[in-house]
Amino acid sequence: MSKISPATRMTDQQWEAQNCPLTPDVRRARGLCWHCGDKGALFTALRGEHVKITCPSCKGTGKARVNA
Repeated sequence: MSKISPATRMTDQQWEAQNCPLTPDVRRARGLCWHCGDKGALFTALRGEHVKITCPSCKGTGKARVNA
């Protein structure tokens, strides 16, 4: 049984399920950030500690970075 974090009211599995389920190649093909897939953030959890990190690839926009 997974414990629910009082801060987020989610289990670790529910918290991490917020990450984009698409593969990086599909994300690129759709014009989304390959890393976060339009979420703008990455979600990780360990033993009830839930962390949301701004995506380092798109800087939180969720859009694919255009190389100039």
